[in-house]
Amino acid sequence: MNIFISFPNVDQVVPASQFLFQHLKSRKGPFKPSSRLCFNALSVDSDLHEKLKIAHHAQDMGALDSLCMYFERNAWRLDPDLKGMIKTIRSIESENKIMPFARGEQKLPIWASTREDTDPDTMDHIRKLGIPLGNREEIPLVILHKLGSFQHDPILRKRLGTIFSSDHHTFLINTSGTGKTRLLFEGLSLHWGLYFTCDIDSSFLGAGDLVVAINEIESNRNWTGHLPFRSNPEYTTSLQNNIQTVFRLTSEALLARLLVFKLYLEACSQDAFCHDHRQRWLESQIFPHTFTSLFEPYGKTKYEISLAEVHDSVIDEAITRTLEDIQSIWDIPPGDFFYIVIDEANVASRKHSGAFEDEYGRYPLLKEIIRSFQCRMGHLPVRFVVAGTIIPREHFQSSSGEWDNFRWCSNTGCFDDLEAHRRYISEFLPPQFEKSNTGQLLIKRMWHWLRGRYRYTASFLTLLLDNDFESPHTLLGRYVQTLSGYIPPENSEYTSQETFSMNNWYLSLGSEGLSRRFTSTIAMHRSVISFLTTSKGCCDFTSNDIDLVNEDYGIFLDPMCSRIGLDEPVTVIYGAKWFKQHPYFTLAKLAGTFAWNYETEIHPSHFASSLALSLAFCFGDFCKVSNTCTVFGLTTPLLNGRLVKFVKVAERLETLDVQLSETMPDRLVFVAGAPEGVMSWFKHEHDEPFCLLPSSSNASVTLVFCLKLSDERTFWVFVYVPSTFTRENPDFAQDIKEIHPKVIFRDQPEVVSLLDQLPNLNTDVGPSGILRISGSFRVKSATVDSIPHEEYPAGVLNIGRLDKLTKEISQDMLMRRLSRIFTQEGRIEPFYTALPIAAQGDVSAIAKKRARSTSTDDAASTSRTDGTKVQKSSKDIVAPDSGPMTRKGRKGTRSLRTLRSNRNMRDVVIGRASVVVPRSSLVDSTVPSSPYNLRKRR
Repeated sequence: MNIFISFPNVDQVVPASQFLFQHLKSRKGPFKPSSRLCFNALSVDSDLHEKLKIAHHAQDMGALDSLCMYFERNAWRLDPDLKGMIKTIRSIESENKIMPFARGEQKLPIWASTREDTDPDTMDHIRKLGIPLGNREEIPLVILHKLGSFQHDPILRKRLGTIFSSDHHTFLINTSGTGKTRLLFEGLSLHWGLYFTCDIDSSFLGAGDLVVAINEIESNRNWTGHLPFRSNPEYTTSLQNNIQTVFRLTSEALLARLLVFKLYLEACSQDAFCHDHRQRWLESQIFPHTFTSLFEPYGKTKYEISLAEVHDSVIDEAITRTLEDIQSIWDIPPGDFFYIVIDEANVASRKHSGAFEDEYGRYPLLKEIIRSFQCRMGHLPVRFVVAGTIIPREHFQSSSGEWDNFRWCSNTGCFDDLEAHRRYISEFLPPQFEKSNTGQLLIKRMWHWLRGRYRYTASFLTLLLDNDFESPHTLLGRYVQTLSGYIPPENSEYTSQETFSMNNWYLSLGSEGLSRRFTSTIAMHRSVISFLTTSKGCCDFTSNDIDLVNEDYGIFLDPMCSRIGLDEPVTVIYGAKWFKQHPYFTLAKLAGTFAWNYETEIHPSHFASSLALSLAFCFGDFCKVSNTCTVFGLTTPLLNGRLVKFVKVAERLETLDVQLSETMPDRLVFVAGAPEGVMSWFKHEHDEPFCLLPSSSNASVTLVFCLKLSDERTFWVFVYVPSTFTRENPDFAQDIKEIHPKVIFRDQPEVVSLLDQLPNLNTDVGPSGILRISGSFRVKSATVDSIPHEEYPAGVLNIGRLDKLTKEISQDMLMRRLSRIFTQEGRIEPFYTALPIAAQGDVSAIAKKRARSTSTDDAASTSRTDGTKVQKSSKDIVAPDSGPMTRKGRKGTRSLRTLRSNRNMRDVVIGRASVVVPRSSLVDSTVPSSPYNLRKRR
């Protein structure tokens, strides 16, 4: 009781703070605040001072001890250095926006057309869509359409369950635009959690706290951008400082988020907690100005915490006490977990890779961010979901088991089903427009060009909405052209009565990955060639080809990051356009450049298909056989030959000349996998003039086709393409032996009898009329003695001459052929059909011909959704390099030109549908806001 005598009056702050300080000193325990802190506490917290006076007057030690316990729990708040943070939190509270939002009384603003001439029915339809408004009034946030609906769909709910699992943490990885962010939003509409992003693009979806933290790292005085060698005496100190820097900055971001979360939970607790509170909390994180219009609350709070420069122990105490306060308000539902989501992890995965090191080597910033969050939150029922386009797996493996509870997931899905794609699009289209010829044709064309990743379709829908669904085919053609550099040549069939319209919201896909001349380059070329020859892309890339995903060309097709496809039309046509501008990728360069310079293996089927394309061009008319190969052992030179296929007419085989064009043949190469497929091709039941026979023992393939000589004799040509191109001394003799009919058909001897059935068979070229050719491109070492005389006649490719002739192929024709393949009718099979080394199953015997309607009457000839015809204001747009076009039923040739829009629009992000504009409300000016090009941020 002596302390009450020593301090008889505590009505003023100074003696009251001295009284409180002396009493706390006498208490047991680690909490020993300074007199300055006691003074500040009573100065800023008048309620605390008033209760202290009452306890002092009554000399009530119990009440005084209770006040001391309260003070101990809240001492960090009362630190004078944190007054800026406290002021920010109080400012958020004072706006009184949290409670109405938590109760659902305050809704997110809805996007609506701002045009005065919008059709009333269209305007009403758009309003009913309820698409949230973006940073600019022009931009509908399609990514948020029907947010929270995935949990009500069994398939999507199951997909969310694999990502937001109670059993493990998740690394969610797939290429840009595959819907990762939407899945994260849906997961956090279903579960409680925190949404962090490592980068804010021009959509401004997300808070700036972690972004500010990442940007502040390099300015920290203890930071070392690149660690010295381990032998350097400063190595250990530098490494520890770097780790501590990241730990401190991420802790500040976490504290800022938890403080605002506590305010939200306090508002929710005024009523009974409900499921909708989770989604509203998510919305407040992706639209930070929901709680205050004065500033971005999370970034501002983080900024004030950082500015205070308090001791680490204060941050530790603040996080601990805030988490305790949160748990006193709200309990995690039984069996559920709290999810910490880190989006755009690819940004952190590419930063500061030389600044950290452990026993497994150096690693980037992302790993340290995750470790910091785990250190802070790992003791709680928390699960992490880390999403991005680049998360290097090699950095998250350890013998200690640190990362054993993380699962790698690529279960994003894609638009690989025509009907699902149609249903999604139809939700956005006004009913009258959707039923019209224009609408139906548009849906069909969107499938042709935009199938694959979700962003391609969602971005175009944003454009349609902004344009009130007017001039839809013109918009689609321009959209594809802007992304890929190539306008669909069929565009003119649909745009004759449309008013030209455009905006500059989009940038092209980008060629950085192709320009590196590594995995993406060879894979893109393979996919282009595969489409040109088989009408299918390549879906058999493996996790070893992860660069395809990292560089945004390929897409994971399976849930477990094991199979990659490269067959989206927009992506492939972009690659084809890039190769058109880089014509040095000829047949010889294709294999030689990579096999010799980069030691990158060329897939045998890739080289064989490229060879088929070249041979189809060379033998489109009668041509010297010596232009394509050098044959040894013939007694008389072969006459000129041309490519043919055979059809049965009244049980007789008749030859059909084959000439490569943009429309014929429908498919060039048949990939024979199963034995029955091989039989059916040799029975001439397929349209393809070339057949690709995979080896049963290795990865080699044999390209088979028929030539007709000028004297009407016919024969087979078998070209053996070896399994490797890196061997400097090819075994030409072994190649020839491998394609002897008794060897190659040893498991199907019945095929040999079919070989002899060609009309006018020329047996001078070899057994069963087969001219055997080694398909190695390293032919400079080939001599007359490279192949044993007993194997004659046989030969090797004439790479030099073949390459020279191949350069004469019209690139414009190939582009138009590729475009026709994308848009051919009847191609409604699942988009992602695997094309393995030995293709499985048969291909349809007869390809359906394209049946595109050229009619432009009815709604197809109008540019408005209400059916009102408008005067055409411009010609259709065709890229200068798209080549000549000939269309039946059209008179003369149009004079085509490209027009610019008068609309003053800035670049807009359409993955998240947002505009590139300055964000003055962000706390830190270093938060990036760069133009978006449908690719990730590096």
